[in-house]
Amino acid sequence: MTYKEFLELLEELQLDLDSASEALDLEISDIEAWEEEEEIPKSAEKWIKKEKVEFATLNNTNEDENFEDEESVDLDDDEDLDLDSEVDEEEK
Repeated sequence: MTYKEFLELLEELQLDLDSASEALDLEISDIEAWEEEEEIPKSAEKWIKKEKVEFATLNNTNEDENFEDEESVDLDDDEDLDLDSEVDEEEK
């Protein structure tokens, strides 16, 4: 993986060099030096790929929660429904 690809993945995962620096226990200047290399270190590549998998998992979970929220919003929008009058009619 190239340094440019690494930066693109960081951006996609909404992370920055500070986050990478902390996670990889490196100085930011050490990470920036990778720009001169053909490939980034394997440890960094493994870390960013692991973060991508976790990010995807979190997003899938959030989509399920949002789906349920959207359903409840749709139900709340039916304010025109007069359930009391339907109950009164059944009691007669």
